[in-house]
Amino acid sequence: MHDGDQKPRFNLSLMRQDMAAKGWLNTDLARSARVSDMTVSRFLRGDRQTARTAKKLARALGYSVRRYLLTAEKSAA
Repeated sequence: MHDGDQKPRFNLSLMRQDMAAKGWLNTDLARSARVSDMTVSRFLRGDRQTARTAKKLARALGYSVRRYLLTAEKSAA
């Protein structure tokens, strides 16, 4: 398996913290990111995570997707 074959992983707790700091629920994030409520729910559960959705959610929260991207070093810590 090559490194490019691995799916990106995201720091969902940090994303939830950023949502809470804004006083946002899933519906607020969905509205701001222009995605469905179900898309946000699935992403935050870890069921369906795509780079495209991650970028939309990060932008809606006011950050780069890199803030939420877990590297092998971060996830091992």
